[in-house]
Amino acid sequence: MNEKNWPSHLYALDFSRGIAALSVVLWHWQHFAYIRVGESFEFIKESQPLYGIFRIFYDAGAMGVQYFFVISGFIFFWLYADQVNERAISGWKFSVQRFSRLYPLHFVTLLIVAILQIVYVSRENSAFIYQYNDAYHFVLNLFYATRWGLESGHSFNASVWSVSVEIVLYFIFFFTLLFRKGGWFFCLFISFVSLVISHITDNVIIGGLSLFFLGGTVYYLTKFIATQNHKFTVGIYSATMVCWCIVITDFYIFDVSSSIASLGLLGKIILRGFSFYILFPLTICSLTLAEIYNGPLFKPLSWIGDISYSSYLIHFPLQLVFALAVSYGLLPEVFYLSTLYLTLFFVILIPVSYVTFLKFERPTQRFLRNKLL
Repeated sequence: MNEKNWPSHLYALDFSRGIAALSVVLWHWQHFAYIRVGESFEFIKESQPLYGIFRIFYDAGAMGVQYFFVISGFIFFWLYADQVNERAISGWKFSVQRFSRLYPLHFVTLLIVAILQIVYVSRENSAFIYQYNDAYHFVLNLFYATRWGLESGHSFNASVWSVSVEIVLYFIFFFTLLFRKGGWFFCLFISFVSLVISHITDNVIIGGLSLFFLGGTVYYLTKFIATQNHKFTVGIYSATMVCWCIVITDFYIFDVSSSIASLGLLGKIILRGFSFYILFPLTICSLTLAEIYNGPLFKPLSWIGDISYSSYLIHFPLQLVFALAVSYGLLPEVFYLSTLYLTLFFVILIPVSYVTFLKFERPTQRFLRNKLL
């Protein structure tokens, strides 16, 4: 199958991105264990609501961010690689498309968090979770510079740190493709070298670069497999299923990963190598091939992907509202141990995120693109 015959929209990847965003939200549930100043309640994962079901998210939900980087690399190489190579899209148009997609909601949630933190500090004499909420860090947030090495620590709506890194990756991607680089071997080479450097320096931008160009490698791999008329498809599907069976069995039965993690740096490399270079690529490849060969099976669930950005940025402001409810005595301090309040949180978050996507993100994006392009 030629790439021109690919679907115009990969709903399966949207769905997986939405699940990744919600997994980060659930992992951040631990924030509620630190509401009271000087009374940092011990966050015992096993005591959290529905832990038996959501253990994988409570334990490893943060890895959803790394999945974002890989899937972003895949999508950018799919959508933009040829356009940039052939000079069919200008740097201005590319920048406006990214700006209109990301900045408006970031700006609004930044202001909301700033206001809510002022109220929270006035009552508790300390900020909720993220402490660097001064004018300097506000300016860094305005320019998406929250993880460029200029910051003292996490600030304001700190979840946006991953977007701060992605902004840098977008421009590296654009100029790489502008000079006609970015084939599969180049992507794999950059990914591997960046991975090694990131382990030495612990630099999040270098780490993001590794995963982003890994996504480019996965794109080229999937593109090749899609032309082979199902020759490798069954093998890819089977390998993906085996990997996910290993992960689920490990989390819910054997917990071998904890023993591996205890090996220190070696254990970290093993676990990350499996997740980043085997599990994530196989998952993205399988989802894409399933949609190429079987049509938009995931279209009814694509709304979960539509709200991925809004749910990711709105969940911390919503947590601040819940924290203020505790401060005002409207909620008990350990409400986060209740399934009722976990359900309530997501019952609020998901509809608000969906309405935000439909009534704010989309219209603002169209408006800005019409004006600036």
